[in-house]
Amino acid sequence: MPGTFSSAFNIQPCSLCPENYSTFGLTGQVSCELCASNAFCPLGAAFGNVSASSLLTSTNQAAAYPLPPQSVQFENILMENMFTISFSSSNRCLLVSPLFWVLISMLLGILIALVMTILKYCATHPLGKKTRRGLKQFFKHFDLIGEGDLWIGGIASFAILILVIFAYVFSNGYFYRYPIEKISGNATFACDLTLSNAQFSTRLMSLMVSPKADELPIFELLNAQLFTLHVDFVNTFFSCTDVTLTQIKDINLPLPISSCNSSDGSLSLAAILPSHGVNLQFLLAGINTIGGIRLALEGSGTQQENDILQASYTLVDITFAQAFSASGLLLTQQPSFTFQLTKMINRTYPLTEDGQTQLSGIWMPYVSTDINDIFVNENDDQEENSCTGGLRVVSKQSNELCSVAFDKLMVRVKSVLRLNSFMDASLAGVRNET
Repeated sequence: MPGTFSSAFNIQPCSLCPENYSTFGLTGQVSCELCASNAFCPLGAAFGNVSASSLLTSTNQAAAYPLPPQSVQFENILMENMFTISFSSSNRCLLVSPLFWVLISMLLGILIALVMTILKYCATHPLGKKTRRGLKQFFKHFDLIGEGDLWIGGIASFAILILVIFAYVFSNGYFYRYPIEKISGNATFACDLTLSNAQFSTRLMSLMVSPKADELPIFELLNAQLFTLHVDFVNTFFSCTDVTLTQIKDINLPLPISSCNSSDGSLSLAAILPSHGVNLQFLLAGINTIGGIRLALEGSGTQQENDILQASYTLVDITFAQAFSASGLLLTQQPSFTFQLTKMINRTYPLTEDGQTQLSGIWMPYVSTDINDIFVNENDDQEENSCTGGLRVVSKQSNELCSVAFDKLMVRVKSVLRLNSFMDASLAGVRNET
């Protein structure tokens, strides 16, 4: 058997190749050879050149929303960003601070006032007096405080103009930082690059609670989404001819494997789940070792609109994968995994009264298992060795959506609670409908 060796020809069982050693797919070897550098070579590795960069990578679409601002009133957010100076390690925060430029303008104003005072009391040349009169007329034209009567008001008006310009730039940029799904790039107009014009609220809903009328379509899309189950057995001598798939009902029904690929020391299978309530069984004939396993769920999304409800619905593509491996161990014949599926629905209120409410939904899988239970060492493997292995897939609607088992390996997928993540309306001058 590949991945094993025996230094003597007798009836005793062969020994597994230690970690980082392999027989490179050969049988009847008296010793194991060193694996290639950066190769995935666990205990009993059948091949010594399997790359873990592709098949042993995990994919998770779950992402936490950023924290909402402590102030939810736009006026408070504007004042906080207008009249603060951050002396951080980066000079960018200083350059985007309106208060910093107001102070610069005030210093220039003090310098100009000092020059005007010198010209008034110290200058005797006619050119100096003419210059002072010209400066007075210039600043009076910009006097917003005394309505053209005070030249000193013109200097202060420049500081006010700077504040107005910065307030407009901040308000315009902040207004378009919504919704968060369409935000691209950083908030360069503020010190906080992650600033967003949204507040968030999250709540859990029991399955016993019926969705609202405008939420029902997204739940229907989620319930109708078909899943494709992918199973990758990494560093194994099993091939596609060793695998059969059946659907277990009152009788076992043959079910085709949609795709199968056996190459580079790995076996990759894919099967479309017939429904959200199904019991499948993959049978693997043989006693070959398996170094690692990856379970993945995929499902295509779709979009639709409802003009009556003034809402658009987006079913997000699901692309989830979780890989399992353990250093110095191999996969047991009776591992157990549990897929826990949660419906996550995001509601985004429109910026305008006649805009569409956007609802997007996605299944969020989570795999829970104990690595110590699903991987064994050489002594444990010899005790449980058998001639056949299998992968059993059980999918049930409602509380238990999908279960998978390998040999007596079970991967259960449950949908117990429904998670609604509501993103509320924009903070900048838009009605909040929470």
